[in-house]
Amino acid sequence: MSLRIKFNLVLAAVLLLAAAGAGWYVHRFLEETAIEEVRHNSQVMMHTAMAIRDYTTESVKPHLDPMLAERFLPQTVPAYAATETLRRLQARFPGYEYKEAVLNPTNPRDKANEWEEKVVQGFREGRTPLQQEVSGVVGEGVHRAMYVARPITIKQQQCLACHSTPDIAPPSMLQVYGDKNGFGWKLNETVGIQVVKVPMFYPLEKARQTFYTVMGALLASFLLLFAVLNLSLSSLVIEPMARLNRKLEDLATKDFLTDLVNRRRFFERLESEMAETRIRKGHLSVVIFDIDFFKRINDTFGHDSGDVVLKKTALRVRELLRSSDCAARFGGEEFILLLKETPVEAAMAIAEAVRARIAGTPFDAVGHVSASFGVATWNHEEDSHALIKRADTALYQAKASGRNCVVRAQDAA
Repeated sequence: MSLRIKFNLVLAAVLLLAAAGAGWYVHRFLEETAIEEVRHNSQVMMHTAMAIRDYTTESVKPHLDPMLAERFLPQTVPAYAATETLRRLQARFPGYEYKEAVLNPTNPRDKANEWEEKVVQGFREGRTPLQQEVSGVVGEGVHRAMYVARPITIKQQQCLACHSTPDIAPPSMLQVYGDKNGFGWKLNETVGIQVVKVPMFYPLEKARQTFYTVMGALLASFLLLFAVLNLSLSSLVIEPMARLNRKLEDLATKDFLTDLVNRRRFFERLESEMAETRIRKGHLSVVIFDIDFFKRINDTFGHDSGDVVLKKTALRVRELLRSSDCAARFGGEEFILLLKETPVEAAMAIAEAVRARIAGTPFDAVGHVSASFGVATWNHEEDSHALIKRADTALYQAKASGRNCVVRAQDAA
């Protein structure tokens, strides 16, 4: 697995964990903020209702009470005033509701529904302290709302003037609501609840949209970071390392003077090609040669001129070989060629072409130089050392035959 893949896997894992952690935190924070906003709005509504009730009791009711004997005015009832005032909000702010839900109300519209009755019974039965507000969530989807409820407990004797028995209730009230509902209340009895409802859909939807926006921006930032880090990794790490590795590979596998592969790399290549050739049942040949009288060149013209001969010999050899072939400096003035899919006759022809190319063009300062060649074809049985030994033996036969010639190795026994 490459360094880039490992880096990207680790980076992707870290970014995914960071995105998951950030997403969980942001989602939780935005949802809690939205719920806190809803809770705050519900408290504002509850205190608004209480303010209206207090204002009605203190500033409205005393002025209208003298008229009750002739005509019942529901505007004098604090609960009615608070309910009517806050109802007008619903046209502009749908879902915001205030209700004084009573088990046995005078006005039928104040009748507690099923879940309101459960809240009232909680206060009546002592499961919920009377000094405590109750809050919760009702409804589903777009109708999901948070409610805050306070108990309505009869604390003042004057409340019983309208709600104890029909006999003492104002006749004008009986004319409006009748004598069947809203009676039988007792002092210190919890008869209902003040309840406000604030919709949760809009704050939660706003929080959800904010979450998507934040996560989108975070994802875009992560993608940008991913791209920048990959570009930085390529330019600062991978490419310099690749260049360094190529240099190290060259140092380890190439001859510094001729730029051909070295002896160790040649043997690795030969073993690999022999394995493939055995599978394909094909042909593989090696050609080994060295420069004739190379010591005399060094002694006469100097080692620098000898190095030039070796370099230019390598160039001439490379010009004649196929890309699938391999040429190596085997040691000193000795070279070796690996010829894939090449039977012995073709190998002899290639060796002769190389010999002619070396001998046919003079070298600067040195003049004409010749080389002697030994050629051997693998028999699919011997190992690499035996194959090279046969070619080397043929090389010595070429030298013994007068040099500047190509000799075919004897077949393996």
